[in-house]
Amino acid sequence: MRVVEAFRETFQAEPEGVWHAPGRVNLIGEHTDYNDGFVLPFAVPWGVTAAVSPRGDDLIRLRSLQTGGVVTLGSPDGAEGWARYVAGVFWALREAGHPVRGADLVVVVSR
Repeated sequence: MRVVEAFRETFQAEPEGVWHAPGRVNLIGEHTDYNDGFVLPFAVPWGVTAAVSPRGDDLIRLRSLQTGGVVTLGSPDGAEGWARYVAGVFWALREAGHPVRGADLVVVVSR
């Protein structure tokens, strides 16, 4: 699996887990499905796959196979560009009181 190979290459370790989120598009009804409105979603052949391992510190190290390079964050506040999406998840979990530490992540858009 491409994302696992990239994780090994980047962090010289095996990921603890690999997850895939399939893509979808709303043809009509954006944000109406949870407001009792009509919606017409359909699947698309793309999705996002992530290989992840937790860290014992608060450091977040990210690599996207679409952009190249590793982004290292000491806190979610320092994120820029695409890394802000990932950093926002860490921020939201921490704000909700979850004891989230750092992680090493490699993400890829798959087709």
